[in-house]
Amino acid sequence: MIKHRYAHEIDPNGGSAAAVLARMVAPGQRVLELGTGPGTVTRILHSKGCKVTGVEMDPETLATCAPFCERTLQANLEDPLWASPLAGETFDAIICADVLEHLRDPRPVLNQLHSFLAPGGSVLMSLPNASHLTVVASLLGGRFPYQKNGLLDHTHLKFYGREDLDALLRECGLLWQHWHTVQVDPAQAELKAYWHLLDDDTQAFLKAKCADGEVYQHVVRAQPAHDAAHLQRLELDRVALANAHQTELHALREQAATQLADLQAACLLEKETLATQHASWMRKHLAQEQLTQATLTWTEAQLQNHQQSIQFLQSEINALKQSTSWRITAPLRKLMRKLSD
Repeated sequence: MIKHRYAHEIDPNGGSAAAVLARMVAPGQRVLELGTGPGTVTRILHSKGCKVTGVEMDPETLATCAPFCERTLQANLEDPLWASPLAGETFDAIICADVLEHLRDPRPVLNQLHSFLAPGGSVLMSLPNASHLTVVASLLGGRFPYQKNGLLDHTHLKFYGREDLDALLRECGLLWQHWHTVQVDPAQAELKAYWHLLDDDTQAFLKAKCADGEVYQHVVRAQPAHDAAHLQRLELDRVALANAHQTELHALREQAATQLADLQAACLLEKETLATQHASWMRKHLAQEQLTQATLTWTEAQLQNHQQSIQFLQSEINALKQSTSWRITAPLRKLMRKLSD
């Protein structure tokens, strides 16, 4: 086990920045590694047959990397003459793995790298993301808490977000050709305590609004901004834009299909509801009509019975008036009417 503050074991096929950087280098290439540290990337490159020239300021740390390097150079990258021993040499790849943020001004170093790149060569770099949600959370709490390592390592002198890094590259005549991000959930990062101090609504708002909020490190492959690089970048942008449009078109089609299916389902449900309501109304109306008809029939039958009763009574009265007893008692009835008057 290497005893160094930045020493850690990594999976060459994993998702760490070091592993991603190492995979960007083809086997057997000549590599200039600036700031080897304990050799996390160096060892992977050596296992791929790469010829590595390692540059490191600390002699003890450089000594641990020497067995995995074709050549080593003890130098301070902030010394304007650090690259003098490399004059005339070129490399297929130049690696700055978590190095630039430790320099007071990385621009002089980046400007020097053009002369050391072989045709088609690339500058590969990784940098911590200053806009990670845990950094934002700590700032909301009025803190900018430097740590022994991580995003706010106390030896970091520069801090970059995506746009800052892109601007730095362009200023130094470099164009990024591939941009990869290593993401870490804020609940898992070393500054997670500040994240957990925020309420759920604030966390949700920051996740929705903060660009690259879960990006822990940016990993970039860049090339000098000459015509070929411009054309390659334009082609990459064209492909990326086409893919984005295709993705957006696919999403819109799926959304339209979903909305159409929902509308059809709603129409069918409305149709079934109306049909059910109509059938219920028809049954109710028919039952009411049948009840009314029954009532009418019963009323007509009662009327007919009353008419028959009246006719019977009338015939009885007529028969009585024609009877002998009615004629005999006529004087008596007349007398009775006079007496009553």
